[in-house]
Amino acid sequence: MQDLINNVERMTSIEIAEVTGKPHNDVLKAIRKMEPAWEKVHEGKFSLKQRTIQTSNGATRQVPYYSLTKTECLYIATKFNDEARAKLVLRWEQLERENLFVQ
Repeated sequence: MQDLINNVERMTSIEIAEVTGKPHNDVLKAIRKMEPAWEKVHEGKFSLKQRTIQTSNGATRQVPYYSLTKTECLYIATKFNDEARAKLVLRWEQLERENLFVQ
């Protein structure tokens, strides 16, 4: 799930979880834990959004996720192990290459 806000490419915490093979809940926890330091240095919070999903019993519920710029994503990646961090860097390279072909 990739986002584009104000023509700035973004990656969601959902995609980060998929790319790194980590549970989305764990990615959310890592982001929340790192946000105060980011807010202090960058003077802004991460973009928290919600999406509606349908549960197996047919009900719907809101699920939070973060929409992060490349810089924010790479900051979050420092929390992960070397392999997960490498996967995120490679995914950003792929997104940038794809974006060149679209323009």
